Amino acid sequence: MDYSQVERRLDSFVNYEVLPGFGFAEAGYDLDHVRELLRRLGRPHLRTTTVHVAGSKGKGSVSALIANALSACGHRTGLYTSPHLLHLGERIRVDGTFLTPYELGRMLDLAGPHIEAMRIENRWRQFTYFEVITALAFLYFRSRAVAVQVIEVGLGGRLDATNVVQPDVCVITPISLEHTAVLGDTIEKIAAEKAGIIKAGAAVVCGPQDPRAMRVIESACAANGVRPVIVGKDVTFEVLQGSLDGQSILVRDARGEREYLTRLTGTFQAENTATAVAAIEVLGTRGVKLDFDCVAQGLATTAWPGRFHILSRDPLLILDGAHNPASMRRLAESLEAFGATHSLVFVLGFSSDKDVRGAVRELLHLGGSIILTQSGQPRALRTSAAVEMINDLGVVLASEEDTLAALQHARTKAGKKGTVCVGGSLYLVAEVLRWWQDKPAAQTNWATGRDIT
Repeated sequence: MDYSQVERRLDSFVNYEVLPGFGFAEAGYDLDHVRELLRRLGRPHLRTTTVHVAGSKGKGSVSALIANALSACGHRTGLYTSPHLLHLGERIRVDGTFLTPYELGRMLDLAGPHIEAMRIENRWRQFTYFEVITALAFLYFRSRAVAVQVIEVGLGGRLDATNVVQPDVCVITPISLEHTAVLGDTIEKIAAEKAGIIKAGAAVVCGPQDPRAMRVIESACAANGVRPVIVGKDVTFEVLQGSLDGQSILVRDARGEREYLTRLTGTFQAENTATAVAAIEVLGTRGVKLDFDCVAQGLATTAWPGRFHILSRDPLLILDGAHNPASMRRLAESLEAFGATHSLVFVLGFSSDKDVRGAVRELLHLGGSIILTQSGQPRALRTSAAVEMINDLGVVLASEEDTLAALQHARTKAGKKGTVCVGGSLYLVAEVLRWWQDKPAAQTNWATGRDIT
């Protein structure tokens, strides 16, 4: 069995990750059907210590950092994230090991009869792809008897399928405008959706926020009787040293200061590391046994592909899933901080619901040129439409509908000493990463400038 076989079984469920529109955008959406399925499965989501992570930027990195540190300290840890880059098993892992196709199929066999029974009963909302995979993750974590589960929100928070958990720690990473058709068209509305994961009895750790978002989060905390731990206030951080090889970060809190190393590059990863450390410290006050050395080891060995991911040094090839103005701003900041702006060429492809003009504007001051393309994902914005959206912004612009043709064009334009940066969509990043891993000659051809298509 391979992942594609399981994917075919899951194709019977509507997948709003690849289709325009979102299930809970409709009036009256709730999570009763998800809770009922989990009740029939023995409530696997409620049987372990839980860290629930929401936000617009950095929630995947923070989740991975927390999970890896806990595993390094000897706690069997489940990590659930989305979307995946190369295969479905990436979404569900225990102590860093991906769920295998066989195990995924076995979890689907367990849940399938209950899903079908609820469909026949005709009084429950039909399940989506994401809702089913979320249930499978909880089932798998129970089967492996994980001590802690780190659960990343898929979209929003309040009505996300993951928001059936009873968290011990809620983490909210920086919030910005995203998925406005579903979550709302203001920072305040989006923050209200993200803050919907906050529950009475749970500790809250909050990454650096826009003041408008912070007011909403603090209000939600007050309503639930919680005092949040705020990164940038209660926990501060300083980058001691940074390069394309990693960063040394000093984190300060009420217990003192400690230095952590991370192999995650990108200036934004410093605040993600501090946020993860804050959440881990809170877990320590809730009975999870921790040791500084093992936490440091776990953070230092965490990898998170597709986020300021250095794929090649010769010449420089960087993959980053930045897709909105806020994340593009941080990408530009990282490129400047690490001196990666010489002969800079961007290969960008966006999903159809993104603020393309706003995102591209954040890159203009770098002076690089842009090649627009599109991924094979159904929600991808057509290249011709993207050209029309930004054609008047004054960038040196080209377009290639084929991703590898765009990459070849960029490689030629950047030359041996330049930088090629792929972004705009994790789906586009995934296509380049898959090509890099699956084609034996890809790395050699990239280094030599030969045809890569």
